[in-house]
Amino acid sequence: MSKCVALTFDDGPSRYTPQLLSDLEARHAVATFFLIGPHALAHRQVVLREARDGNAIGDHTVHHPRLTGISSARVSYEITTAARQIASITGHRPTMLRPPYGAWNARVRALAGRAGLAVIMWNVNPRDWKNHNTPLIEQRVLNHVRPGAIIDMHDTYATTPPAVPKIISGLKARGYTLVTVPQLFANTGGIKSGVVYHHGP
Repeated sequence: MSKCVALTFDDGPSRYTPQLLSDLEARHAVATFFLIGPHALAHRQVVLREARDGNAIGDHTVHHPRLTGISSARVSYEITTAARQIASITGHRPTMLRPPYGAWNARVRALAGRAGLAVIMWNVNPRDWKNHNTPLIEQRVLNHVRPGAIIDMHDTYATTPPAVPKIISGLKARGYTLVTVPQLFANTGGIKSGVVYHHGP
């Protein structure tokens, strides 16, 4: 079994996503995109390109709230509405939720499960939302990556996509294969709704 790693991007699509997709395409790499529903609707062609390129697409809610701090009805609204918005573009309902801010608890997990969503967390976080510094993002990813890593980044900052080509080259030089989150779990029974995943096998 090859060493696999999953790049994931939250909060998009944005005006920076097309360049990111071009960089992934040029390097025959795939990623997983967790989309905010209204952003997806505003960038339909980008979402279709993400799907066409073989990337995986997940749910990142409608308004990006901290799900642990809102009512169950509101959590359900946030995740099911975003799922419906994404499905209206791709034709496929997402099976993965990334909770905004990584905020989940037993209630959020159960509600995600009821909506048919696995909760996908991460175990490598270069904090690109805080440090808008391309070389630092590259360095943090490459310093902390391990087999089965789920790397959390954002395609909404100008400084993140330029880090991706060097991250991919660095990973490939170490013998890693870049896969989507569902592919990461393909040999261990796949992802299951209502289960929280922080890293792959």
